[in-house]
This record gives sequence, C-alpha cells and structure tokens, in this order.
Amino acid sequence: MIRKLVLATALAASMPTMVVAQPASAATPNGAALAKARELMTVMRTDTLVAESLDAQAGIMTKGLADRLLQSGIAPPEMAGNPEFGAIMQRYLDRISAETTAKMKALVPQIVERTTAIYARNFSAAQLADVIAFYRTSTGQALLAKTPALSAEAAEATRDLTQGPTMEVIKELLPPLTAELKAWADKHARAGGTK
Repeated sequence: MIRKLVLATALAASMPTMVVAQPASAATPNGAALAKARELMTVMRTDTLVAESLDAQAGIMTKGLADRLLQSGIAPPEMAGNPEFGAIMQRYLDRISAETTAKMKALVPQIVERTTAIYARNFSAAQLADVIAFYRTSTGQALLAKTPALSAEAAEATRDLTQGPTMEVIKELLPPLTAELKAWADKHARAGGTK
C-alpha cells in the first residue's frame, strides 16, 4: 500500500505541468482583449507549441522512473542490470509515455482556450497587439520555434532539483499520513462506517 502511494506520487511528480485548472481570477475580459488574445494564440501557434512541448517532455517524464521504482522497493535492486527486467520496464515506460501524452494532447484545445482567457484578463488589447507584433518578427518566430526544445531542456536540467525535495517530503510525511489514515479508518470501522 505504502509502496503504491510512493509510486503514484513519483509518477505524478515526473509529469509535465500544464495549466488546466481554471484560474482563481473571476474577472471577465473585455471583447477587444479577448479577440486580440485569440489572435495572439494563433500567431504563437499555441496549439502546436503545446503539442510539441508534450512530445519533447515525454521522454523526460519517464526518464529515471525505473530507478525510482527500484528505490521504492517495488523490485529488488539486483534486478537493475537484468536485461529481461530492463525490457519489461522499457515496454511499460514506453506505454506510460505514449498514453499519458495522448491523454494530455486531447486537452490541448482546453489549454489554449484557458490560456487565451488568462491573457485577455491580464493584458489590454493594445498590449496584446504589441506582443503580436513582436511574435510576427523574425526574432519572435525564432523564439516560438525554439520554445518546445527550450522547455524540454529546462525541464531536464531542473528535474533532479525538483524531484529530490518532493521525494524527501513524501518519505518524511508518508508514515504519519499512513498512521493517521489508518487510525481514522479504524475509528470509523468501529463506529459502523461513514456515509
């Protein structure tokens, strides 16, 4: 049970982060800003960039997962060098990467729509026009073309920095969490359960 929770948390921590949840701000953008934000999303090719970023991050997402699984105790450490174990792991890593990426790519239209609303709420139509003008320059187009690779490189360069603290906190907090949940479940089992 604990190993499964650690594994699930490790998987979640290795996935690329995307803004999918609705932002806290409830301000409604004006029509002119919303129109310019939509134009900006088109000029930026946001749908393509998001999809390309997901492709670029697919390998990063699963890189090191086999090591994390071995560290979690799901398999004996001596299996690390076993070719058969490696083949099984690779088959699942490929599947995890492909299926996760496919599910996330299905969210691209929602990501673009929510990103559009965020831009429209935070910038005026005039400011968005300036940004659009920049992205229509050769420098702006070069930035757009390189964004997926830059994002993937940055994610790879910082993966060890971000996952280490997460796993340390999980290891520290998992035992008291497990104990508290067990105590809660025992209490409610004795009391006849909950609705």
